[in-house]
Amino acid sequence: MLSLSASAADAGAVQRAKALAELMVLDTPDEQSFDDLVFVAAKACGVPIALITLLDTDRQWFKAKYGLDVCETDIEHSVCRIDIDKGDLLEIVDLTADARTKRNPLVTGEKHFRAYAGAPLVLRSGAVVGRLCVIDTAPRPAGLSEMERAMLQALARLASENLELRRIAKASERLTELQTALVEIGEVIRSSSGTEEMTSGTSAIVGRTLATDRAGFGTVDHDVETINVETHWTAPGVMSIAGRHRLDEFGSLHKPLVDGDPLIVRDALSDERALHNLDGALRIGIRAVIDMPVRDQGKTIAVFFVHCGTPRLWPAEEIAFLRSAADRLEAGVARHRAEQRQHIVNGEIAHRLKNTLTMVQAIASQTLRTVTDRDAVYAFEGRLMALSAAHDALLQTSWTQADLQAVAATVIEAIGFSDRVRMAGLPVALGPRAALSFSLIVHELLTNACKYGALTNDYGKVSLSWGVEDSQDGDLLKIEWREQGGPPVVPPTRKGFGSKLISIGLVGTGGVDLRFDPEGLAADLHASMRQLVQA
Repeated sequence: MLSLSASAADAGAVQRAKALAELMVLDTPDEQSFDDLVFVAAKACGVPIALITLLDTDRQWFKAKYGLDVCETDIEHSVCRIDIDKGDLLEIVDLTADARTKRNPLVTGEKHFRAYAGAPLVLRSGAVVGRLCVIDTAPRPAGLSEMERAMLQALARLASENLELRRIAKASERLTELQTALVEIGEVIRSSSGTEEMTSGTSAIVGRTLATDRAGFGTVDHDVETINVETHWTAPGVMSIAGRHRLDEFGSLHKPLVDGDPLIVRDALSDERALHNLDGALRIGIRAVIDMPVRDQGKTIAVFFVHCGTPRLWPAEEIAFLRSAADRLEAGVARHRAEQRQHIVNGEIAHRLKNTLTMVQAIASQTLRTVTDRDAVYAFEGRLMALSAAHDALLQTSWTQADLQAVAATVIEAIGFSDRVRMAGLPVALGPRAALSFSLIVHELLTNACKYGALTNDYGKVSLSWGVEDSQDGDLLKIEWREQGGPPVVPPTRKGFGSKLISIGLVGTGGVDLRFDPEGLAADLHASMRQLVQA
């Protein structure tokens, strides 16, 4: 009969179960550091059997054993559990004469236990998780000597410290695993093309990392009081719960989530909050659960959930990991949806801008229809077209930057000489002002080639190439325009507006060299990459 009150014993059992879960030691392989301790204990006390016993809820499991060929026994047959929460050395010199043990199958059966002494395994938290014990097959009326007791207690302290060190090492490994998983989640979110891919990828990483049965993400709609579970991850053979669910299906369980508090259930069978909806939980295979709310402006907007089909203690680091994963996923989903909305807005802006430019072009055509110099009219219309091409490229990135080659290709394609202009160069991003300037420069060079240069015949070619070089002032973009196969070219006798546009350069500070070589026009442009990005 145990000497502690039932409530104290229950409290000790709860503390012990929590400590053993944190140790993550049950059912692990033999380890030499523990095996050495039971060997020394047996030899020091002159007994045939020594054990490091850990007291689980329904069994006693032996982390290390000397002289015994079983790994565990039922908790009801455990001598080690007697007065365990006192935290003192337990010694019984004759198990057949003690009322607490004389009917124990380990005493009356073939194991033939007769004398017992066990020192408690006390962790730094104060939890008593078991004993290091020595057992004799013959009574020992005199018991252990003072030296033997001292040695047994010292070895028990070493065993407890080994358990602590093992826990710290495993916790460090676990934290590394969780951190690695968060990095993987970040990569999935960055590389995903849509919210469904983000959600399924993140859920799979969380589910596998936490070794759960189900993991997923649901968005909360407070107007209709529902949670919409999108594509989620399940272990093999586990049913899906994708779809829309009413919050009132969860009874009072949904209130903490709405208020922003995580719902953590270790065992639905013993958690009073879950008992009212126990049938529903068991029907979809839930015994343990974490529902982690995601908040925005004081409101729960989503929930990341993990489900287990067996009872489970959730360590603090796993709860923190799930909170980080949920926040990262929600940020990724929100960013993607914002980008989708921006893309729609950009499309509408582009459409209206095209309409505006078309209207400007139509008005200009009507206004200038009596102008006899049609070349000026065509040049004006072409420049509008070049600006439109640059606008299209900039709208793809919300007017933050435009790809150099994309701008050039759009202008060249609009004029109709894509097959005779060869482009070569690595990707280069231009700022908005630089992109507009570059589009006008390409347009002027191309129209000049059509009028006077390599594109006046059927076989002339143009080469447009670019590259970034190091300089004392930082990276420098160099652009080369080369014409060949056309008629001989000569410098113009006067500079028109197009020539002035070219001479201004990419960022309005010049950096342009025009040469009228015998084989064709050569134009070299250069500008600081820092200025190009900022412009």
